[in-house]
Amino acid sequence: MSTSINPLEEVGSAPIGKFHWTFGILIGFVMLFDGYDLFNAAYVIPLVAKTWKPDPTTIGIMLSSGIVGLSLGSVLQGLLADRFGRRKVLLWALFLLTACNLCLAALVNSPLSFAVSRMVLGTALGMITPLVITYINEWAPKKKSNTFTIWTFQVGFSIGGILAGVIGITMGQQLGWQSIYVVGSASLLVAIYAYYRLPESIQYLAVREDHENIRKLLISLRPERTELYRNASFTRIRSEEKRGSIKTLLAPAYRRATLINWVAGFLSLFCIHGLTGWLPSMVIQRGEAISSAFGYGSLIMLASLFGGVSSGWFADRVGSRVRAMVVWYVAAAIAMVALAMFSERYMMIVFVAAAGFFVFGAQAVLNNFQVMSYPTEVRGTGMGIAVGINRVGGIMGPFLIGLLHTISPDPSVTFSGLAVALMLAALFVSLSKRTDPQTLIAGKTNSAPAK
Repeated sequence: MSTSINPLEEVGSAPIGKFHWTFGILIGFVMLFDGYDLFNAAYVIPLVAKTWKPDPTTIGIMLSSGIVGLSLGSVLQGLLADRFGRRKVLLWALFLLTACNLCLAALVNSPLSFAVSRMVLGTALGMITPLVITYINEWAPKKKSNTFTIWTFQVGFSIGGILAGVIGITMGQQLGWQSIYVVGSASLLVAIYAYYRLPESIQYLAVREDHENIRKLLISLRPERTELYRNASFTRIRSEEKRGSIKTLLAPAYRRATLINWVAGFLSLFCIHGLTGWLPSMVIQRGEAISSAFGYGSLIMLASLFGGVSSGWFADRVGSRVRAMVVWYVAAAIAMVALAMFSERYMMIVFVAAAGFFVFGAQAVLNNFQVMSYPTEVRGTGMGIAVGINRVGGIMGPFLIGLLHTISPDPSVTFSGLAVALMLAALFVSLSKRTDPQTLIAGKTNSAPAK
């Protein structure tokens, strides 16, 4: 007589092993190129400005164009991933990312063509980020979900952002801004490797009752239970929700979390992209050289690595993502106020690092909060719509700061505005129910968020 096994519980209770390390390293490289391509425009703009002479509004459009693509990609992947699988859509996005880097390196020669190309590149990035967040959470051990997810996501992402600054300082200034995108085209190697080694989400397979592939993946995940899995039957995971339904996301069971995901995420990405997109230019405005300004960009990404890991540890320690987000958003707002008040170099270094540490750390926990707000069968759509709306905030950040610079170029005004947005994010997050979705408990149905 065969044993009946719930595959989701097997994944959630699995100890960290070889499978997790291999999977985590692969996803880390995916996120390295995601972070690299997301933030390298900030280092390209000061270089192309010497040739194209764009005004602040045009610079804002050039920076925001990629984030427009992020919104499109986020929504697009949500509609596709719940139907065709996480793996297939992520591979499409990786190959598109490579093609866009080659186009930017070889064909772009004006602000308009740059903006269009960055928008298409942003579409690829927009598909990658929510897919990866969903992927990681669906493979993460339940007891260490925040720590595993943020380590896997944040390390590669932050290194990619740091690499963008390093390449901008070295190759960008010596060989031209196109060389920045030549380096980005190395994502082709990751795409090819992922084609052969990236597993499908086991929760996606469970909903579709693909028992043979479930069996193979569980054996890879927990080889010590191979004999059990070979003869086991698997619990049916019923889908009682309508896949891909926005109406479902606003149903009573999910409405509060959905609105918090949309509003807090909007404000959070407004600050992240507004800060990272304009930081090099604002530092130059305060008297720093271009190379020094690029160094500040790398500093904020280095700090983001430690901020993300620390916020994940804190969320696991206190047992609440909501509490961790509130603390990190408030601290980020304080750092922005300090940047508005002090312009001395050593003070700038301290508070730029603090801003990167806290604002990216809060966003890392928010990513987990968002993905675990929904059950498997609507998770792709829930994340896709949430990230798409959040990206509108990211679009508005660089664009509105560009308009603000036209009216009042003082960087202190910009930092003060970002501080207000962060405090509002903390306020909206604090409105979450005390029983925030810390983990998603799998049962016979996945019809409501875990309590």
